Amino acid sequence: MTCSKLYTLISTLFIIASLSATNCRDTMAVFQGYSGGMLMHAGYLFGAQNNAPVAPEGMTIGIGGAVRVNLWKHLRVGGEGYISTMYSTVTSCHDRLSRGSYVRTGWGGLLVDACWRLEKIWPYIGATIGGGASRYLYVLDGSQKDWKPEKEAYLHKQPFFAVAPFVGMDWCVCPRMHLTFRLDWLMAVHRNELVQPTGPRLYVGFLFCH
Repeated sequence: MTCSKLYTLISTLFIIASLSATNCRDTMAVFQGYSGGMLMHAGYLFGAQNNAPVAPEGMTIGIGGAVRVNLWKHLRVGGEGYISTMYSTVTSCHDRLSRGSYVRTGWGGLLVDACWRLEKIWPYIGATIGGGASRYLYVLDGSQKDWKPEKEAYLHKQPFFAVAPFVGMDWCVCPRMHLTFRLDWLMAVHRNELVQPTGPRLYVGFLFCH
């Protein structure tokens, strides 16, 4: 899913939510409000991509956002998108890649989750389905401090279909603001093969609720 398509989806959900806002106080109504905000994440990735010269693993960090429409008592649907980067990774042979190497992944899609709206804590479980792409730059020998040609470097871009199951919890700071925590695992698939490296990510962010 491209960024423009994701933004269109999120904007449409906000419009629908705004038009239906008069029903948000009715516990029997389909529409129960909406929420959206930004989330930061950190995780650990590992695994060798097919035909890759190295098997990178290491910490990844990133940022993104999500918007949800609350339906009935437990259902929430919406859209989200993120970008995550792992810098100067370590290979499976414990050899450090040159500075400037990275694995950068961007993805987004439609999210669906089940949420239990307790007094202060809202636990939830769900999944995101969509797509994205990973870009790999492996510099095996060289330096980013000069303008000299590098002796050995690899650049590759890999599109994929994405399924990201997740579990999380909202802490209701106040009725209009939630602090959310989430753990997910992006399962990126290209031509029936799991795109590597892969691993868990832990998210934290603020959501504004209406």
